[in-house]
Amino acid sequence: MRKVVLLIMAIVLSISHLWAQQRTITGKVTDDKGAPIPGASIVVKGTNLGTTAGSDGSFSISIPSTAKALVFSSIGLGEKEIALTAGNDYYAITMSTRAGDMAEIIVVAYGTKKKADLTGAIGNVKGAEIENKPLTSIDKALQGLIPGVQSTASSGAPGSNQQIRIRGISSITASNAPLWVIDGVPVLANDLSQRTTTSNILSTLNPNDIESISVLKDAASASIYGNRAANGVILVTTKKGRAGKTKFRFDAEIGQNDVAYDNQEYRPLNANDYLAITQEGLVNGGYTAAQIAATLASRGANNNVDYNWYNNVIQTGAQQQYNLSASGGNDKTTFYMSGGYFYQEGTVIKSSMSRYSGNVRITNKATDKLTLNVNLNGGFVRQHTPLAGGAFGNPILSTYFVLPTKPAYKSDGSYNILSPDFTISDLYNTIAIQSMDKRYLKELSLRGSVSAEYEIIKNLKFRSQFGGDLSVLEEDQYNNPLYGDGAVYASGSASFNPGVTYNLATTGRAYQSYTRWFNWDWVNTLSYKGDILKSGDLTYTAQAGIESQELRQYFANLQGRGFPISPLLYLQYPTSTSTPTTTTGNPSEASFLSYFTFGDLNYQNRFILSASYRRDGSSRFGSNDQWGNFWSVGASWNIEKEKFMESVDFIEQLKLRGSYGYNGNAGIGNYDWFPSYSFSASYNSVPGSTPSNVGNLDLSWEVNKPLNIGVDVGVLKGRVSLSFDWYRRKSEDLLLNVPLSRTTGFSTQTQNIGEMENKGVEVGINAVPIRTKDFTWSLNFNYAYNKNKVLSLPNHNPIIGTFIIKEGLDVQSFYARVYVGADPANGDPLWYTDSTRTTKTNVYSSAQRVPYGSASPKYFGGFTNTLNFKGFILEAQFNYQFGNLIQDSWASYYLGAGFNAAFNKIHRVLDRWQKPGDVTDIPKYIEGGNKQFHSFSTVYLAKGDFIRLRNIMFGYDIPKSALSKLKIESARFYVRGTNVWTWVNDKNLGWDPEQGVSSQTNLDVLIPRTVTVGLNLGF
Repeated sequence: MRKVVLLIMAIVLSISHLWAQQRTITGKVTDDKGAPIPGASIVVKGTNLGTTAGSDGSFSISIPSTAKALVFSSIGLGEKEIALTAGNDYYAITMSTRAGDMAEIIVVAYGTKKKADLTGAIGNVKGAEIENKPLTSIDKALQGLIPGVQSTASSGAPGSNQQIRIRGISSITASNAPLWVIDGVPVLANDLSQRTTTSNILSTLNPNDIESISVLKDAASASIYGNRAANGVILVTTKKGRAGKTKFRFDAEIGQNDVAYDNQEYRPLNANDYLAITQEGLVNGGYTAAQIAATLASRGANNNVDYNWYNNVIQTGAQQQYNLSASGGNDKTTFYMSGGYFYQEGTVIKSSMSRYSGNVRITNKATDKLTLNVNLNGGFVRQHTPLAGGAFGNPILSTYFVLPTKPAYKSDGSYNILSPDFTISDLYNTIAIQSMDKRYLKELSLRGSVSAEYEIIKNLKFRSQFGGDLSVLEEDQYNNPLYGDGAVYASGSASFNPGVTYNLATTGRAYQSYTRWFNWDWVNTLSYKGDILKSGDLTYTAQAGIESQELRQYFANLQGRGFPISPLLYLQYPTSTSTPTTTTGNPSEASFLSYFTFGDLNYQNRFILSASYRRDGSSRFGSNDQWGNFWSVGASWNIEKEKFMESVDFIEQLKLRGSYGYNGNAGIGNYDWFPSYSFSASYNSVPGSTPSNVGNLDLSWEVNKPLNIGVDVGVLKGRVSLSFDWYRRKSEDLLLNVPLSRTTGFSTQTQNIGEMENKGVEVGINAVPIRTKDFTWSLNFNYAYNKNKVLSLPNHNPIIGTFIIKEGLDVQSFYARVYVGADPANGDPLWYTDSTRTTKTNVYSSAQRVPYGSASPKYFGGFTNTLNFKGFILEAQFNYQFGNLIQDSWASYYLGAGFNAAFNKIHRVLDRWQKPGDVTDIPKYIEGGNKQFHSFSTVYLAKGDFIRLRNIMFGYDIPKSALSKLKIESARFYVRGTNVWTWVNDKNLGWDPEQGVSSQTNLDVLIPRTVTVGLNLGF
């Protein structure tokens, strides 16, 4: 008993002793105008112990009595150190805006740097700029935020793929997508599915878990990634904990989606308008009265039906997300953990995505020299995505093609299928198909790493990190045996449906696809920083490392046909089919091994010189040329630090920087270089093999040589900052599919041949026009101009398709006959005969195709206004794009002046020529078409110029005094809109101006406009 009492006394004394060693510091952080700085970081100098300021700038932190100083920092305001004095526990901190952004820490390749020390062109987005937005993936959130980064969607389907181009298109055949690196690990991105119309593995990553995103755009910043750096690098850093009291955050948001852009001229016709235009076309086509009556009757003239397919296929979708996180720790161990749920319904029936996500990150300072880190984030996505393009099961296709005289339901409420309205060979009733068929995608992705950093001696550190990502995709597709793609019919006696006989061996089909991608990366680095001169005027940093990476992928596909005829439709998997028809499966692997070094010299923070070198080996290249050398040099001059600038008070920052280098593109198939045979064929009923790939043992990487010159300027005590970049990136030895003689048995071979260049300018402006104690107006603007030119092609021969790839032209130049309009005399379509545009013809084949505009924008960017007034916040972000053309790839069917007249048409057709003297671009409507007006020409190209209100948010930060009794530190209520307004320059642009990099429509799910309300709580 005595021992127990003594033990309790010892514990009490220890606790009392520890308590006595603590002190609580409070205060408030404001800028030089007295406005609070919410979220400012407060850290005990020399430790990880810290906290953040509340929405009103106030803070409270418990610190050891031995603490000597606190370090305050905030984005754009740099750092400020305050010495602690005895007896003073309250500090009013004023952070000056003067040149503060130069002290900002930026995530760069294999580490971090102060912005002042950068020689390269790096765009940066903070996590607060993308969190809580109703977007399915972080790449969608980048739209309009960084100069030179084009982020565009071709589909509005939840979970759809996003296309990103950084400083233009540099390759014709190889990938143009950037390299994604998450927490130091190069990862897989984009669409990894096999059967799903569109998907995006990045949709498994919760944007609310992101701390920052850095986009590396030039040689000095990106070339250290070697043969994968040609298209830029996107570095994503997830959130980590800070020492101090455990902080919780809860976010909730609910709302709905509808269509973002709607051109009424492109709405399908109702029954009366369709039948009227059809009758006109029959008369113009010379049909007899009896033929006209019979044709109109076959198209529903007498059934008194006017069904609006558009209104019944397009839906108002639900939107919601919930996120909970906790972070904290002490001076030894910090943690961050979170969980989230996201759900979005698309603008089209049966389109949706749900995500469950989680993230854990722990950092432990094991000793004064050793720091350990482990992080893991994962997400599970379930996605329903309808077909696109010309598939009969595409609901958007039926919206525009199916006649309004054909209803989706019979009078008894059942689906209208296999009836006089929907015959065996007719377009599908996709409202029925979306219910009867199934298309599922399940994606599970885990990303993480473990690392250790050890300080061998002062300023010499060794770091080892092993990380990777695992993605597993399961796809199930079921086509029912009764109607649609899964039904194979033959005429004959009645069966399950009267008048239809089913072949039981082929009715109904089911697919299962399994995809597994595993990628691991191991990097070991040794870094050192030191002084060359004892005065400290000349310093250097150096880092060297070795990195190895391996990607393994595995695919398996099953298909079966022949389900028992059952109206219950319970049997939906290949195991229930009577006839397995497809079984395929194959693995694929690629590996990289790299040695690299980089560093910089810094003279008095005035002159900075950087350099990098990397030797890369890749299994994707031919056995004769697998290794390459990649490098960069960069320099910057902080002119504002010169003595002759001391008297120039209004300039806080004036920086000149430049870089040049050599990097590569490895975005090809794993075995494109390998001459191979396929053993999946049979000959005379016995196993056999056939040549499957011509290969190229000399195949190597594309070469990219980027030159960048930039200027950064800050004036008016940080109130205005500007960055300007001019660049030229030349691509050589393109990975190009070169045509071969058909006598070889192959149509093309991948070779290193051809050249291309991109030249352009980028401008970024940040300004605070008004800043008072109660009101702040912040403005951000960015602009990018890019000009692409093909410099060299094999034998100087152009590559011709919808685009013409020709020396001297933009790589995405459309190649089309130039349409003039309808002949006012007779309504015939007219085209120019050649590029001189002096002679017209009504014979389509007599008109020459000419290069005509480009699918690539000439310039694009974004601008954001943010207003803060006494806790109220209004933020409006716009993005814009000008100078490109958009091809309406399916317009010939619904605009083609009578072509495919049994399909519905759109309102624009009603502007057709009707009598001599009419001036219009739509020719005379004739059953069957009018002189090939439906064939591709410039009439099916529209200007893609647009300005879009991408994000608008109005919120209110509830005063902390009102929350204290509830033990809540911060609370914000807000209303948000996404894609709420769109201005277009061309009244004939029928579809959303976002149509992917190629600017070609494909009857995809329409891009959504979202309105939500949300609540953020911190406690």
